[in-house]
Amino acid sequence: MKNPVTIEIEKIVYGGLGLGRAGGKVVFIPFTAPGDRISAAILKEKKNYLEAEIRTVEKPSPKRISPFCPVFGFCGGCHLQHLSYDDQISVKEEQLRSSLHRLLAKRHFEILPTLQAPHDRGYRIRAQLKASLAGGRTIVGFHGIKSHRVVEIDRCPLLHPLANKILQELYSRIERWKGKIQLRNAEILVSPEEGKGVIRLAGEGACGSEILQEMVQESSCLKGAQFFQGKNRTTWGDTNLQFRLPSERSREPVKVKIAAESFFQVNPFQNVNLIRKIEEWAGLTGGENVLDLFCGAGNLTLPLARKAARVWGVDVDPTAISAAEENARENFLKNCSFRAATAHAGISRILKETNQVDLVVLDPPRAGAAEALEPIARLRPSKILYVSCEPPTLARDLARLGGLGYQVTRLQPLDMFPHTYHLEAIAELLSGSHLQLSIKPSPPPLINIDN
Repeated sequence: MKNPVTIEIEKIVYGGLGLGRAGGKVVFIPFTAPGDRISAAILKEKKNYLEAEIRTVEKPSPKRISPFCPVFGFCGGCHLQHLSYDDQISVKEEQLRSSLHRLLAKRHFEILPTLQAPHDRGYRIRAQLKASLAGGRTIVGFHGIKSHRVVEIDRCPLLHPLANKILQELYSRIERWKGKIQLRNAEILVSPEEGKGVIRLAGEGACGSEILQEMVQESSCLKGAQFFQGKNRTTWGDTNLQFRLPSERSREPVKVKIAAESFFQVNPFQNVNLIRKIEEWAGLTGGENVLDLFCGAGNLTLPLARKAARVWGVDVDPTAISAAEENARENFLKNCSFRAATAHAGISRILKETNQVDLVVLDPPRAGAAEALEPIARLRPSKILYVSCEPPTLARDLARLGGLGYQVTRLQPLDMFPHTYHLEAIAELLSGSHLQLSIKPSPPPLINIDN
């Protein structure tokens, strides 16, 4: 096929890619909008589809807007800045329904309107940056789309202002390190509650604790720093961060401490709404046994523990489990037990203590929870709340749970990652014997937190 070709974009599919057709084949092109007519260069030809990139937009879609970031289209971090936020939500909802179409064809369940983000910018509290040499100097940024080339940034509109400030401080130090340290990666994590952050660097060179100490002490917002060279790690300061999780209005927020290397939701403003929705759908009355799989440092476990009889938390990360145990003590929660184990192994251990739990909550990584589904069913929970950030794997796992006797009753999309194609979703599943007994309480108001 000769380049370039003219393509009409029909829709946006999962992954943030525009779908068009050329030469009888489907073509996928990033950074396009439904209704665009573009001139595209074919990059790869597969058996059933083509991959292409935009050369020129011959006729822009009415939905196309000007992106707010100067490196959009080069950086691979964002996918949908060329669409309004409302149009982004529509695209994501369509992709979610497409992922679930086989389930929806077999059984109807309610897909609620997406909970939109309180802030579409300045929301990310964690950044995983890459570094490389360019023109004799070190640059820091994100990989380009489908590339290992680093696109340089000195700030990112999606990052929390604290994270951007630490990034700018890093740039001011890189030149001082020339000839001593060659940076490869930089991870920044911040806590808006503390007004502080942690930086974790990786590379080659002589980076002793005195360099990290100087970096932290000269910063207005760093409380700790680490440098990794191979298996060796140098640390200075405190690399734990404090957060507050929502609770009932009559009670103090739940205090949570996490280690910088452990998972925590990158959007704390939407995390509030995630926790509120989980609490609402859990419908706990005080006598239930609850299992939280992939629990991390207790993001969902601890708020649920305030209304449950007993809660188990399971996560493969021992650092996160240690933090969860400490967090339970700090919040005077004596009904929590935590296990550092895989989901499968953790359930096996819990089955030795009890043969049934009332509620299972799981928030697995993008790969899903395929190996944990049959062990979950052996616990015979009346309700399962499955939190997912990957609709295709969610659809796979919900179908498997259907075969194990659990039916989806409703699904709540939640936009945790504005301007990207990613979408969080909460699925409620009930066992067959409880479907007719289910009660849906009136929802409490969701919180919109100012940045």
